[in-house]
Amino acid sequence: MKLTANRLCLVVAAWMVATANHTFWQHLFKTQPVSAKGWLFAASLALAMTGATMFLLRLLSPGRALRVMLTLLLVIAAGASWFIDTYGVAIDSDMLRNVVQTNPAEARDFLDWPLLWRIAWQAGIPLVLVWRARLPLDTFGRALRDYVLGALAGLALLFGAGLPLYSSYASYFRNQDVARYFITPANVLVGSVTLVRKTLHGRQPYIKVGEDASRPATVASKPLLVVLVVGETARAANFSLGGYARDTNPLLKQRGVFYFTDVHSCGTATAMSVPCMFSDLPRAEFKLSQADHRDSVLDVMARAGLSVTWVDNQSGCKKVCARVPTEEARRYHPDSCRDGECLDDALLYVLSAKLPQVARDALLVLHAMGSHGPTYFRRVTADHEPFKPICPTERIETCSDEQIVNSYDNSIAYTDFVLAGLIDQLAAQQARVDSVLLYVSDHGESLGEAGLYLHGQPYLIAPDVQKKVPMLMWFSSGAASRLNVDTACLRSHLGAPYSHDNLSHTLLALGNVKSSIYRPALDLLQPCRRASH
Repeated sequence: MKLTANRLCLVVAAWMVATANHTFWQHLFKTQPVSAKGWLFAASLALAMTGATMFLLRLLSPGRALRVMLTLLLVIAAGASWFIDTYGVAIDSDMLRNVVQTNPAEARDFLDWPLLWRIAWQAGIPLVLVWRARLPLDTFGRALRDYVLGALAGLALLFGAGLPLYSSYASYFRNQDVARYFITPANVLVGSVTLVRKTLHGRQPYIKVGEDASRPATVASKPLLVVLVVGETARAANFSLGGYARDTNPLLKQRGVFYFTDVHSCGTATAMSVPCMFSDLPRAEFKLSQADHRDSVLDVMARAGLSVTWVDNQSGCKKVCARVPTEEARRYHPDSCRDGECLDDALLYVLSAKLPQVARDALLVLHAMGSHGPTYFRRVTADHEPFKPICPTERIETCSDEQIVNSYDNSIAYTDFVLAGLIDQLAAQQARVDSVLLYVSDHGESLGEAGLYLHGQPYLIAPDVQKKVPMLMWFSSGAASRLNVDTACLRSHLGAPYSHDNLSHTLLALGNVKSSIYRPALDLLQPCRRASH
């Protein structure tokens, strides 16, 4: 079949609009009235999207790169649309950053036959045309002319279809913020450009903070150990300590923990939340583009003289631990690991090895696997599945919501088991070590509410289940006294609003670190700290 490059781009663009935007069209028809005007708006959008997609395809596919680039873009569009359709996720630069930073084990959870089948037909069918079409062998000048004309034709179609209904476009996209994140492949391309721009912008001089950090000389009979457990994908809505109907925290309920019922995360994905929660800056002032080039609170605490160690059972610390000792949990108990991932009971073995070695005040950060999805069933052992039936596959679209929630709740119950075990170890050693355990999750999770699954939605439009996270504390008797914490007062403040903004400044206070970066208003213990004598 004879085709010009521009006509080929137009056909591929129309195919993408028709096949790679199911969630967008579904969202449109749910939010727009079924009327002649509504159908006219939909037809206009289809033409405008085809024009915009043709412009992007032509722009990215000059000369001899045409077939290769169209192949790549078709595969990307097919993969992106599958994730959007399956999990209801919106794709922006933060979501793409998550993808880039995903480790092989996490990526494997998503790679399955439904994804491959989607790519096979959605990309494969037009690729037959892309590679069998007979394209003219133009001179450089004519090829350049057609390249420019093709891009302009795409823009002409975009504006020709869109401008007559501009007011409808403005109203729809202003009221439906999430919609633009469903338009494929524009979402991937725009998100990629934004991510690259943010990354390049981040190449700036390193900023040290808290250079005045110090710890006053104190006389203590025992060292102080602060254990911070960074949870993964745990949402507050499913913690029975916070009122969830199911008893997902039977062990912690017996451990006298302080559970905070209104805590918001800094982001909806690990790549954003972890750097933000370890920054001295609150979310409103935090910029991810600067995080790689700025001290975290771990650096400040180490500078002040605490022994700081990060032990990872996840996909890394997102560079917040780059300048402190870092270890992998798997080395402490390889039997907890399978298929490249480790159960969080490995953290129990980490603490049992570390605890006898504590000789001076220390901060131990344990980065848990928690409830990382979609393979919630892999986060627990068979004897820790109180809720059944479960969803025993990464293909959660094949499971009922009941199965998905059961599997997720099992992972929360397993976190309960791990945290209770850590507390028991600390309690058994409190004659030798004063200790504090602080647990907070990085972000929450959607489990089918409003058709959404997983996490990573843009923060402004993300549901509360992705932003409200569990947080709890436990003190040994010696630690509460040593830190002058009025525990009765603390219990009366458990319902107050907190966020990840509080973490760094609370850690500084727990470590008795004095610095100009410390903000008392963000130290969640400050209102309940007795004056020292």
